[in-house]
Amino acid sequence: MRFELGDPVPYDATANRPGYDTLPAEVRADITAHLGSEPVHIAKAGGGFTGGFAGVLTGADESRIFVKAAGPHTPFVTNAYSAEAHISPRLPDGVPAPDLRFASQVGEWVVLGFEAIEGRAARLPLDPHDLDRMLAAWASAAEALTPAPQALVELGLPRFADVVGDTFQNFASIVAGELSAPDLQGFPDHFEELARLEAGFNDVLDVDAVHHGDLRPDNMILADDKVWICDWNNPVIGSPVLDTVAFLVVAHGDGHDAEALLKAHPSASGFDDEEIDVILAAIAGYYLCNGDKPLIENVSRYIRQHQRWNGLATLDWLARRRGW
Repeated sequence: MRFELGDPVPYDATANRPGYDTLPAEVRADITAHLGSEPVHIAKAGGGFTGGFAGVLTGADESRIFVKAAGPHTPFVTNAYSAEAHISPRLPDGVPAPDLRFASQVGEWVVLGFEAIEGRAARLPLDPHDLDRMLAAWASAAEALTPAPQALVELGLPRFADVVGDTFQNFASIVAGELSAPDLQGFPDHFEELARLEAGFNDVLDVDAVHHGDLRPDNMILADDKVWICDWNNPVIGSPVLDTVAFLVVAHGDGHDAEALLKAHPSASGFDDEEIDVILAAIAGYYLCNGDKPLIENVSRYIRQHQRWNGLATLDWLARRRGW
């Protein structure tokens, strides 16, 4: 490693979630109606960075359901859950995602119920076999999402460039003096080349496909016979290779051979080395320039550590590829 990454976040224990008993009475009543009884056991989800409620609830008859709920104090989470309510039922069969059982609008609250999956969350260091299984699950999903499924297109999913605009042009802003340069531990200044690379990001991802938009270890559940991919609230029209590269950044930082894993992954087929470097440059700039910002209210205290660690891991991988 060219950088001292520091400790990775505990991906299975990053969440800062409200307790079930703090949810409004009408929200709990809606959940109870779908569960069939008051919950006799509540297991809050440990992973994630947003402040919405999420957890597995067990009813009196031992039926289980995974519930998400968010209200007006976290509007960004409410919007995400609303999007997920529309997207999840329209995912194609090849996507290993939990089934949506119900979606409710309760006043200003959005409540979702999914099938509860028997499995475990991934955590670092990643077991190589688990990593292979997660990548295989994503390969299946990426294939099913290419070309963009008509059911998702009909929802009006936007194109990637229309959503992000210049969000990933951070090195260009550094070169222009509009952003402060992040601390790169004495690493040589390659900001102009990084800015040139990231400029092509939106074009590289302009592909007739759908990507997840936030593929991380904590958005997967490892069951005995299957890996499930969760949190389908941010997909847009764009290449799934973005998720592949972003996921492999974590693998690289964790000490795995991300380069070999990328070359073997079907979603990366057809992308040349320069295009992969474009993606890495854009991801690095986004993570590094956000990792130094103050914490966000109602968001996990681990978010900036997560961004900083991933930013340095991304730049390290890119530096190796370009011989810096």
